[in-house]
Amino acid sequence: MDLGMAVERAMILALQGADREKIQSLLIEAADGLRASGVRILGVVEHLPPGCAHEDVLLLDLVSGETNRLHQNLGPGASGCSLDPAGLAAASAGVERAIAARLDEGGDLSDTVVILSKFGRQEAEGRGLTSAFHAAVAAEICVLTSVSPTVRDQWDGFVGDLAQIAPASLREVEAWWNCLTRELAE
Repeated sequence: MDLGMAVERAMILALQGADREKIQSLLIEAADGLRASGVRILGVVEHLPPGCAHEDVLLLDLVSGETNRLHQNLGPGASGCSLDPAGLAAASAGVERAIAARLDEGGDLSDTVVILSKFGRQEAEGRGLTSAFHAAVAAEICVLTSVSPTVRDQWDGFVGDLAQIAPASLREVEAWWNCLTRELAE
């Protein structure tokens, strides 16, 4: 994926090193902070209400506010994967529509960040939010995400030199964005 971007800092920042709840909260906090500084935010994050059950996790669209169920209730005693492929596909399609709408507006895209909740097993297998990742990169829009350590090798193969891994902290996100905006302005 050659973007022709001559920046020293990777266009994708992937966070690791904290539990799911902390990382998703950090992504929401980063979205709020970036938005407050004038950055246009697209994407989805996991919405984890306090005390929610595993099957109650939702994917929250950061543009429309719509939610899609991330897990399905398979019933008592079920042992299969509970991910809801329809919910995940709908969330990914929503992000792709937001990216297309942003492209239709035209203008400089350096004021836009796509936040994608996670690159996990589904994405490592080419499903889940994979098409949203592709759409963001094809549009040359910066991406903020997280990566499950269990799929780190697949992540490295998926993104090549377009991404960097950083500890899950708001300071790391701010440093990444500040560096990118300086480099893109030059």
